[in-house]
Amino acid sequence: MRNTIFRTGYQLSMMLLLGAATASAQPSVAPVGHIPAAPAESITVTGTSSKAVNDFVRAAATPTHITGKVARWDVPICPSALGMPLDVTELVVQRVKDVALKVGARVSSNPVCHPNIVIAFSTVPQELLDSIRKDHREWLGYQSSAEELDRLATVTRPVQAWYSTATVDLNGRRQIDSAQITGRGLKIAAPCSLMTQGYGPRAGDICTFWLPNAIKAEVKGTRLSDGLQAAFDHIVIIANPRMVHSTVSTVADYIAVLALAQINSLDTCQSLPSITSLLAPGCARVATEITGNDMTYLKAVYAANPDKLPELQKSEIAYRMEQGIEGH
Repeated sequence: MRNTIFRTGYQLSMMLLLGAATASAQPSVAPVGHIPAAPAESITVTGTSSKAVNDFVRAAATPTHITGKVARWDVPICPSALGMPLDVTELVVQRVKDVALKVGARVSSNPVCHPNIVIAFSTVPQELLDSIRKDHREWLGYQSSAEELDRLATVTRPVQAWYSTATVDLNGRRQIDSAQITGRGLKIAAPCSLMTQGYGPRAGDICTFWLPNAIKAEVKGTRLSDGLQAAFDHIVIIANPRMVHSTVSTVADYIAVLALAQINSLDTCQSLPSITSLLAPGCARVATEITGNDMTYLKAVYAANPDKLPELQKSEIAYRMEQGIEGH
């Protein structure tokens, strides 16, 4: 399917966009054959210099605010797309699912699953984002100040993604990454002297304290891992069809990568051929489909040990990417 994604005059109201974003997703029926096969997916980067791979990983891997680790989906994905004709939205959703299965992410088998990846095409993206900020501010991701919220709530790219992440501990306890914890915080029982500096209660007495903006997490302390994992909770991707001058299949591939990994640098040219350089200015080599480097990076992200400390996790991702090692 090589028609361009730019179609004038096709718009939906803000209410329809937001309503569909929060409604249950419908099963995708577009056949895989509608999307041109990407032969480069079978290519690995074995033999590529370690420096090039490390540069790629550094430019791609985005640390989360709480753990500093690379996030990935730890639950089945449920993508939903809206704002374009049905054949286009079905194609985009199917492509996201196909790539997810190839790289080791799970896809929901529930035909009426609740979307955790919302892909919206809009010719007025800032208006849509303003509505999301008003009604679903948590979808914009981690924000520690009004200035950071203003920055997050600004459309700056033709295709842009917002990531809400979570931290998962050893017991599977899941906490959305946020600068403000809802409720009173974490309740602890400790010697009164720790908080009263020896005054008041008798030495040895146990008091109850509340630590604001704190959460409870079971961790392990080794030099290799801490037992904490970074995971995606919700992703919003907004594409302006008037600003993207590429084919449907190219944009679908670009969106698929954004739906499975948070790419740190989308405005600079990658060190290796990558679909993520599609909208970066001045790149000598611009891929129009997912490359072997993209697929191997995604496979490495989903195969690497998520418990490892941040730098060790990135090192494993780079090693797996270079060697073409896949998880089992």
